[in-house]
Amino acid sequence: MIGLLLRRAALAAVTACGVVVLVSALLSAIPGDPVDAILGERAAAADRDALRGSLGLDLPAGERMARYASGVLRGDLGQSLVSGRPVADLLRERWPATAALALAATALAVAIALPLGLLAAARPGGFADRASLGLATFAASLPSFALGPLLVLAFAVRLPWFPVAGRSGPASLVLPATTLALGMAAVLARQLRGAMIDALSTDAIRAARARGVPSSRLFLVHALRLAATPAVTVLALQAGGLLAGAVVTETVFAWPGLGRLLVQAIGARDLPVVQGCTLAIALTFVAANLVADVAQLLLDPRTAREPGAA
Repeated sequence: MIGLLLRRAALAAVTACGVVVLVSALLSAIPGDPVDAILGERAAAADRDALRGSLGLDLPAGERMARYASGVLRGDLGQSLVSGRPVADLLRERWPATAALALAATALAVAIALPLGLLAAARPGGFADRASLGLATFAASLPSFALGPLLVLAFAVRLPWFPVAGRSGPASLVLPATTLALGMAAVLARQLRGAMIDALSTDAIRAARARGVPSSRLFLVHALRLAATPAVTVLALQAGGLLAGAVVTETVFAWPGLGRLLVQAIGARDLPVVQGCTLAIALTFVAANLVADVAQLLLDPRTAREPGAA
């Protein structure tokens, strides 16, 4: 298992390097001249040359990518064109807000999905199964850009229970976390239901039932442990994808995180900050995939017995 973990970690490291290379090529992939997009076509030649030099556009593409990758390894992501501050400092300031939002949304999603998935799996085809799947389908069909304003209208305008926007305490976390959590909970509940139904039909559960294991323990301990492996994998991947949803949610609720910083940087054409935010979000998703692999191995060591595994 240790060898397989090391191989998964090495694969994640290679993927992270590929992400750095792709993000470093971001400027080259932008149609037209980025300098014209930032300063406008009527800017003075001296200003254009200065910006071109600061962005490294006067260098060959390969050298630009190498310089950016080298800077990433040193923790140097360049400077903001708007504020003049290091991009790494901006990311460090905004990261705690996004992390708090992601953790709260993940915890809320698990709290919603676990009972829904278990109720649906207890009696497949029954009323609880149909009701929970209906709720999950409805929640999954609501995009965050529509759900967020609806929650604001219901629980911040009509019923002034929570703040409309900003980060001013635990209460301000409720609406944005709920916006992110509902879609995630819907996917997780359906995954858990299917995994529980599959687990209940395995030979291990049949053997435990033949030994006289009580039905409640059989369902909540043995079957849930078998179903946890795919469910935790989906949870880790969904948690990584939260950052993508946070771009919209943080904008709707004026949440001071990475997603809002990215939207602001795009609006201001602050390309170094756009690169830094994109890199941070992509690397977080790579880390979430690695966590999913490790969790799968720890929950079910049999997955380590693949061809060539140590």
